[in-house]
Amino acid sequence: MSIHKIAKWNALLVLSIGVYGLLTDEPYWRSNGHGPWLYDYLFWCGLALNGPSGFAADYASWVITDDGPTAEWRFVVQYGLWLLLLWPQWKGYDAVATWCIGHRGRETSLYLTTAGITVIGGVAAYKAWIYGHRPTEFFIDHYFWFVRIAGVALSGMVILAYTRFAKRSRAL
Repeated sequence: MSIHKIAKWNALLVLSIGVYGLLTDEPYWRSNGHGPWLYDYLFWCGLALNGPSGFAADYASWVITDDGPTAEWRFVVQYGLWLLLLWPQWKGYDAVATWCIGHRGRETSLYLTTAGITVIGGVAAYKAWIYGHRPTEFFIDHYFWFVRIAGVALSGMVILAYTRFAKRSRAL
């Protein structure tokens, strides 16, 4: 499967999650708080596959909208940015895979970097879990930081899986 198809499938996944979120009034529920529902699990799946672009889009949407517009506007900005950032993210993954394939030293560096990203991200996600679950009236979503940091932490594993996939498909 080519990088174009992978990026298109991920864009379709993100777009589907965003449309589903709008149809189920997720912007309202984000503002008022709720436990994890189907949207949240789908969102977490999208972040697991596309953590860096999802995290960047989510953060940038908070900066861009700055509490002025409605929650729906921030939600639409978040998903629009996520869709725009998907292509550079996957193109970057492809560049890393292409650079590493066939070079033992580079592959070893990739494995070490992936392990480092995953361990550091795992520790940060654990800290975010503790932070998000402390008693407070101001923090509605207990999973907010945890899932975003975990999504970025999983990016190392996604890069590694993509590299293995690309290596096998290029060998054929």
